[in-house]
Amino acid sequence: MPGNRTTYFSFTSRKTFSGFLVVALVLPFVTVFAQDFQTRIISRDRTVNRDPVISETGLAAWMFWDTNEVVSAHSHIAVYYQDNRIDLTEEKTTVFEAAAKPVVHSNRMVFIANFRTTEGGYPWEFQEVPWRDEGEQPEIAAVFRAEEEGGVQRLIPILPETMDTNEAVVASAGVGTNLSRRAPSGLSEIWRWTVGESDVERISNDNRNDFAPSFWGETIAWQKAKGWPFGWEIMAFVNQSMIQLTTNFYYEMAPKVHGNKIVWYGWDGFDYEIFMFDIEKNETIQITSNRFDDVSPQIWGDVIVWEGYTGLEADIFMWKDGQIRQISNNIDDDLHPRIWNNKIVWQGFDGDDFEIYLYDIDRGGEPIKVTSNNFDDTNPEIHDDLIVWMGYHDNWDSEIFYADIRNVTGPGDIRVVQLTDREEDDRDPKTAARRIIWVSDDGGSSRIMLAEPR
Repeated sequence: MPGNRTTYFSFTSRKTFSGFLVVALVLPFVTVFAQDFQTRIISRDRTVNRDPVISETGLAAWMFWDTNEVVSAHSHIAVYYQDNRIDLTEEKTTVFEAAAKPVVHSNRMVFIANFRTTEGGYPWEFQEVPWRDEGEQPEIAAVFRAEEEGGVQRLIPILPETMDTNEAVVASAGVGTNLSRRAPSGLSEIWRWTVGESDVERISNDNRNDFAPSFWGETIAWQKAKGWPFGWEIMAFVNQSMIQLTTNFYYEMAPKVHGNKIVWYGWDGFDYEIFMFDIEKNETIQITSNRFDDVSPQIWGDVIVWEGYTGLEADIFMWKDGQIRQISNNIDDDLHPRIWNNKIVWQGFDGDDFEIYLYDIDRGGEPIKVTSNNFDDTNPEIHDDLIVWMGYHDNWDSEIFYADIRNVTGPGDIRVVQLTDREEDDRDPKTAARRIIWVSDDGGSSRIMLAEPR
């Protein structure tokens, strides 16, 4: 049955970790407002751990694998909630061949995984643009699987018994057609799990790879590979139904969901532009229309931020109340925008290195320069008035930094705190619920660290 839930594991395992206190290093060029954290290791030893995320309720998730041996290496998803850790997908390797890229919101997680079965998923019809002449590279019927063996690429026919899918192979879009058209792109599908449930729910099911999921509440969005040679489409799962938001020959990528809106960037025939789908109005709006690339959108409420490449460098732009405004003013690249509750952070090159910047939409005025030092500060994230990022303090390995911006009105109010001080990289921080999660490299392996307020 479409949307069936299959019991793959039971959430009964309990593993707790004794926390140890990390002494935060307060840098000499900063002042007030910070908080102390208790930090613990929440991942298994002797594994490689990547892509940690954390939600507003403290639900943490990440991907891991035990070996780098090509034949036996498979990635899995682990979750951590209220002192419980469970290696979610590893407990059913007969179903999940590989799982990766978790995202979390509230008490739910969405991830991608290759599958070993054809059960589950929701019905949908893939919308195609009309057939066109591709010259020497005709479209290939979706009855082959691309493989490589011994350096030689080949197309393997998909046998009828392996094509059990609830997708109609092709649906009309402008003209009627019912022909198989695309070479399938892979087996990566969308899955969802909720705290307290013993099931994992399969969302998508076809022979096309699904990547880059984002979700908020009941709404999930992701990019779906159409198969060689024609790009990606944006898919959404809304109110228990599958929706295809784009239908063209171009590349549509990196959707983000907040509330009842979905944003992404896509090629319009000239360059990349920003698009938004309003679920309540059931309409798609093209946010930008210019002659330069606009990419990597983020959304919070009715505000969208993104990178726009007006020249050789990137700047940060904001869309609010139907108006577009450039909010960065550096002479070089401004990158990696993130938004929470009308506060925007990004990394900007000030002529010497990358620094962290903050713009408060409610206050307006000029951006606040959060850091001012002689090393790179990159990859900022913001939630609950806490900014976290990674900085190369000794210009060798990266460390984790944070700044508590409650009651901040200017640069003099910000106190930057160095949370880690090790000889190997501490990187990829995320924050929510005033907690910080990150990857800590340790020789050939890595650990997931969680810092919580004392």
